[in-house]
Amino acid sequence: MCQSDKSVSINGSSTMNWNYNDLFDSDNQKTDNYEDITGVITDWLKGNFSELPWFDSLVITGFRSGSLIVNYTVQVLGRINLTQLENIATGFKETQLVTKGLVTISVPQEQPVAIGSSPTITCKSQEDLGSVKWVLTDTQNKKTAITNGAEAKLSNDTFTDTVHLNRISGSWKGLFTCEYTKAPITHIATEMLDIALLPDIRASSTPQFPDCTDTTKRIQIRFQCTIKVSTENYTVSWNSSDFKDLRSTSSETKGDSIHYNAEATVICKDILINELANVTCVFTNNRAKVNGSMNKKEVALKIPIIYSHSIVCDADNLWPKTKSSYTAVLVCDSGVGENRRNCTDGQWGTAISYCVNLGLYDIHKDVEEIGKGLGFIRENADRLISSLKTITTTDTTVNSFANINISVDILKQMNQVSINQSHKWNEAFMPNFVSTISNVLNDTQAWNQTQNANSLSADYLQTVEKMIKNSNLSSVNHTSVNVHLVTCNPNNCTSFNVSVNTEQNVVVVAFKNLADILPKTLKNETCDSGTTILSVTAVNGTTSDPLKMTFFGILRRRNHEMYCVYWDENENEWSSEGCTWGGAFNPMFCNCTHNSAFTILMSKHPVNLPYMEELTYACLGVSIVSLVLCILIEFLVWDTVVKSNIANFRHIALVNISVWLLLAYCAFLGTAEPKKTNSSWCLILTVVKHYCFLAVFFWTLCLSFLLLHQLIFIFEQLRKKVYLAFSITLGYVCPLVCVAVTFIHFDNGAVGKYYSNEACWLTYESGLNGSIFAFIFPVGTIVIINMFTLCVVIMKIVTPAVSEAKARDEKAVVKGIIKTIVFLSPILGITWIFGFLVFWLDLTQKPYAQIVNYAFTILNSLQGFFILLTNCFGEKRVREALSKRFRGKPSVHSKSNYSTKMTSVIKKK
Repeated sequence: MCQSDKSVSINGSSTMNWNYNDLFDSDNQKTDNYEDITGVITDWLKGNFSELPWFDSLVITGFRSGSLIVNYTVQVLGRINLTQLENIATGFKETQLVTKGLVTISVPQEQPVAIGSSPTITCKSQEDLGSVKWVLTDTQNKKTAITNGAEAKLSNDTFTDTVHLNRISGSWKGLFTCEYTKAPITHIATEMLDIALLPDIRASSTPQFPDCTDTTKRIQIRFQCTIKVSTENYTVSWNSSDFKDLRSTSSETKGDSIHYNAEATVICKDILINELANVTCVFTNNRAKVNGSMNKKEVALKIPIIYSHSIVCDADNLWPKTKSSYTAVLVCDSGVGENRRNCTDGQWGTAISYCVNLGLYDIHKDVEEIGKGLGFIRENADRLISSLKTITTTDTTVNSFANINISVDILKQMNQVSINQSHKWNEAFMPNFVSTISNVLNDTQAWNQTQNANSLSADYLQTVEKMIKNSNLSSVNHTSVNVHLVTCNPNNCTSFNVSVNTEQNVVVVAFKNLADILPKTLKNETCDSGTTILSVTAVNGTTSDPLKMTFFGILRRRNHEMYCVYWDENENEWSSEGCTWGGAFNPMFCNCTHNSAFTILMSKHPVNLPYMEELTYACLGVSIVSLVLCILIEFLVWDTVVKSNIANFRHIALVNISVWLLLAYCAFLGTAEPKKTNSSWCLILTVVKHYCFLAVFFWTLCLSFLLLHQLIFIFEQLRKKVYLAFSITLGYVCPLVCVAVTFIHFDNGAVGKYYSNEACWLTYESGLNGSIFAFIFPVGTIVIINMFTLCVVIMKIVTPAVSEAKARDEKAVVKGIIKTIVFLSPILGITWIFGFLVFWLDLTQKPYAQIVNYAFTILNSLQGFFILLTNCFGEKRVREALSKRFRGKPSVHSKSNYSTKMTSVIKKK
């Protein structure tokens, strides 16, 4: 019988005023009234639907309980008036109608289509039926909504809707359905799209590296290509230009996999030019053609052959003997993927697992399917994130680079799909999300298994930030082991060990452990960071409002610059732009003008003062030469200038100061390169410097006491034996006692306790801790006493005797003060007062610290030079003695001065 091409079938379900029990008893058997009631219902339905033109038949297909729900099918042999059908449907009680025939669907005529092709599926209607819903029912009878994605794009025109598929995968094989709903009627059309699938192929060879060190050998190699069991009928072929006897041997099915095998023989005496053999297995699907050629997929195997001259890594447990510059591969015992281990220059590298947890692999596939355009993220998000959280929580083997990598990629793809589908994450999504991103940070070592750790950690941070930006959050506070997510109102809030002060509502995500994974470089400088990384996102989009943060729990080392930084996504590195550090007095404070991911980094190296070393060694060189000259001069003029006890005492102190300072400088130069200095020598030189510098200051103290005695006890002469005994005790014994007590107290001169190998000098830990204070306290005390002596001398100059009160010239007084300071400061070590400022000031306090450091270095490195100028060449008697020694007789100028001086003395008498 001929049937109109415009015929329509209608599947309906309506609720009737009967009860289900009127038709069926408790055993679900038909009652006596079944036929009568069925006839009444059929007649009533026909009476309504027969109003449609071209009405042909109505058949009841079943009943469902409720009150009484009737399922039925209506056949109409011509075009339906939709308005009339809607009027009929609205006259029924709780009715749903599904029409088939009002909408036509078209698919490619030549099927199956090939993998990678771009077919189009189109649905057309007779009139405007509203928006369309596309559904794919796959070969497993799973129904999935179709939306815009990587492989699908939806478009519409007048009465026409189209799915444009692009370079399709096998996921699109199934029944396509377009649905138009104008309640209570749904109009559908369905058509099958068949795809000639191609498999995922895993290839291997046994052995992986044929050993031809013995050129007389012939080695049998077995090749295997493995695919999942499939209903497709593939033709498998093997090709090789290196193996003439390559032959296919067998195929076998194990579990859900099919293994195709081939064999070939390596004749070791036939050395290959590149020592690398190639074999290819090709899977051809004969059901479809691509550009006139068969639809096929191939995988190439490269077999490195070991010869006698080859560098190799010896077999190590399961790892086979491997040729250098190649990678050995072992199939995973569980999961998907493989283990790899590089052989480089005959040395094994670290084995790296690329085995992916099966659960994570399945979640990743589900997300990829949604990304292709199969499904809506809003309908799957809770299921996916819950599964991801469960696996990363319960399975400890997830803490590997491969599993962390796929977990981050799952989140990344989920968020991208969410953005593409204009979906935002809600607060219900966040608890599982926080647990998941925390779980992958449990083992920081796993992130560093490959050189891609920096890239992965940056992806992780950017993915989390983008997901937060793509969220609708008003008030959340979720804490896991390594991650804390909280919304902060315009005030202080604390997340882990960071205090945040903001002027607007922001979402803060604090990360523990992430600082150990992300790069620690800023402008090519390597830094330290062991603190929390803080990601701050405005609740309502981006903003430039200032953000104040205080990081706790990080110990800043003295003189080390701190950097307040944010993660620059464009440069994929830390940047300090827009962020200000609180300085040495508030070292944990950061103020930034924008929102991002923040942390605080500390430079690995202290602030560098340009040319400081060169300046130090140059000045020391000058001082050493000056001190040698000073000692020689003292030797030459001793008999001439030392005519009294006071002169004797002063020159004894001067010689000792010069000798000990010379030895201290030489020991200092001996530790110019601490890294190249033997640890034992480093200890010896530290002890020498410690003793010599202390001896210098104790001898300056002797000189200081001598000056005080002369100024205070004018009429009481200091006996020579008393002063010598006092000087020897103070100048030799006291430094020795200080050094010995310090040495014993700090674990008998232990490295890191008494001295540091990094500087060959005493240690400083923090506060008042460290052996350096066994130098600072005595030196500080002596410098204060010497300053007191200097002040007494100045007071004597400022305060004249009664007989000279009217004759004093103010200019002469000022000149005398300046001369006193210039002459006494070097010999008394007063310039070391800058050392206390150096110790107190941090080098990050610019420019004051830099000025003080340069002043300290110049003045104290040239102390020997200043002693030569002031206490040798600056003393008239020394100059006269030198002149007399080298000329043989006093100069006229000297005689004149001497005569003038004698005349003055006589007048006074």
